Amino acid sequence: MTPSPSTRSSWPEMVFQGLTRAAGIGILVMVATLVGVLLADAWPILKRAGEYQLLTSKEWNPTPPGGGTPTYGVLSFVWGTTVTSVLAMLLAVPLGVASATYMSEIAPAWVRRVGAFLIELLAAIPSVVYGFWGLFFLTPVLQKVFGLFTDRNTGGSGLLAAGLILAIMILPYITAISFDVCQAVPRSQREGSLALGATRWLTIWHVVLPYARPGIVAASFLALGRALGETMAVTMLIGNKAIISASPFALGDSIASRIATQLNEADTPEFRAALVALGLVLLMVTATFNIAARFLLRRLTRGPGRQPTLSVPVILETPHDAETNGSLGHSNGHTFLASLETPDDGENNGRGTMRAGREPALPLAAPDSRHGVARVLLVDRMMTVVLAGCLVATVIPLFLIVGYITVRGATAVESTLFTERARPPMNDVQFEQYREWQAGRAEHPLNEIGNPVHRGGLGHAMVGSVMLVTVATLLAVPFALLAAIYLAEARRSRMATVIRFVTELLGGVPSIVIGIFAYACLVYPFWLGGVPWGFNGWAGAFALAVMMIPIIVRSAEESMKLVPDSIRQASYALGASRMQTTLRVIVPASLPAIVTGIFLAVGRIAGETAPLLLTSGQYDYWPVTIDGSFPFLHARPEGQTPFLPGYIFTYSRSQFADWRDQAWGGTVVLLAVVMLLNVGIRLIAGKRVVASSRAD
Repeated sequence: MTPSPSTRSSWPEMVFQGLTRAAGIGILVMVATLVGVLLADAWPILKRAGEYQLLTSKEWNPTPPGGGTPTYGVLSFVWGTTVTSVLAMLLAVPLGVASATYMSEIAPAWVRRVGAFLIELLAAIPSVVYGFWGLFFLTPVLQKVFGLFTDRNTGGSGLLAAGLILAIMILPYITAISFDVCQAVPRSQREGSLALGATRWLTIWHVVLPYARPGIVAASFLALGRALGETMAVTMLIGNKAIISASPFALGDSIASRIATQLNEADTPEFRAALVALGLVLLMVTATFNIAARFLLRRLTRGPGRQPTLSVPVILETPHDAETNGSLGHSNGHTFLASLETPDDGENNGRGTMRAGREPALPLAAPDSRHGVARVLLVDRMMTVVLAGCLVATVIPLFLIVGYITVRGATAVESTLFTERARPPMNDVQFEQYREWQAGRAEHPLNEIGNPVHRGGLGHAMVGSVMLVTVATLLAVPFALLAAIYLAEARRSRMATVIRFVTELLGGVPSIVIGIFAYACLVYPFWLGGVPWGFNGWAGAFALAVMMIPIIVRSAEESMKLVPDSIRQASYALGASRMQTTLRVIVPASLPAIVTGIFLAVGRIAGETAPLLLTSGQYDYWPVTIDGSFPFLHARPEGQTPFLPGYIFTYSRSQFADWRDQAWGGTVVLLAVVMLLNVGIRLIAGKRVVASSRAD
């Protein structure tokens, strides 16, 4: 007889069950509210879309001269978003799939481990760091390339630069998911192909990749959704010009970058509504791609029975005088095309059936089959080298970014960077003298009235970032853990299935859209009838918490699922209630993985920029309230919370060498924190298992 949970302590049990269920339903309410708020704020423009030429014009003119009717045409932003995303996909998909194939099918175990680790680190780099590296490394290189094709001097910025940086950013997503789906191909499929004489490359091309095609397409859709919603890196590189040009070297703009640069400047309800409408369009497009991707992934997990028939060409060598059955005829010592067919029902366990024809598997140089075999083997070796080269090309950007920023920015990391707040910049002459003074070759620079120049720093922004991340973590963790407990314990219910699906979709919402949501709720509250609260740290922390919730929910749920049912049943047999079993057995057993998920979520938001630009504001003083008791409590200038990625974004585009130098130092610090956090967590996670998973 299967033990059941004890009914003791019914009231605490009911409260606990209610809290977990409410947290799960709260995710549904949150997503529904997000969509509803965007619709409500964008409605003033949507209902007059024809008058404002929303979908029919490329002109974006919120304040026309002479007081005419504003124009909010989005076509130029749609064009920029589409072109950069397509360029990124054209580069990233072949490279990512090839890298995943090499790691899954060819690479030794140590290469697979190292490659996967480096790709994970590439995914962890904040988008503002990608943009910063692109601004100072990639665009100068591209400007030299531009010079070969055009006389226009764009500084290297434009659609191509944004597309290249997007390609690097989405490569880890395509590679990681494609690797997983290639690993999911049954071993029997490979063994059947190899047993019939197919080379490793032919097996990959005709067995592994066709079988994994739905998952690869799903990975591409997820990556495309990521590219469409990227904000900071694109904003820093695309040029921010609302124009349509067929040249990849031209400047442009995207939906996300236009929202990031202008929402805070919107001075009329219509202007603000138009930008929110852009966010709504972006949300709908990315959600569509995410839904399609998850549908394909779930189709793949149904197993080989859902896969189409696969045909694998192999080389069949027969003796010169070989006699075969009537279907094959006489071989006459030639090489034939054979194939391994996997029936649609998948019930042959990879054994397949053989068929043959007169067409050779590859063009043969001579009737002698040895020539054809040699050529096939040569192609196999060549493709091995090509696939290995793709993996190297995939991880090279990680070393370029980390190495270039570390070497170039190391000299900018000095004590004042951590101990000083933002101050007016030195002019370039003063800054040059300051560097000479540090080297002991000059006097300390003086200002106009003869006093020593006091150089600023980014210490206040570092403190502000820590505050925002801390409060976001305190908001997100309890809520996310309660929701994860509900999903893990009610995993087979329809409600849990819906909540899980919506949580996955929430994880794919662009950060700029979440920033708009927080802006509409806590900066310019829709529920106060248009009375602004102004920038405040609570809004920024709320936006970061929303971004953390899907990560924590998924990692916590998966870790709790690893706890064997025998552990639960043993607890119930001893008379424990469901709440006692969850809190005293399941959660402690899953705690290492839960903590890992929390730190990964912290690493995800530590370098986040776009939503904070719309919510927290920037403040050049230390982030304390009027009474100095708690940060960002009041919605007033003292409540604005500075954050490090925002200053990196602002200072990197400054005309002052002093501020650009501080941006270099801030980027080194941010990159070091994110890398150390991710490396540490992944090293720890690689050595630990859920404590109870060994029970069986």
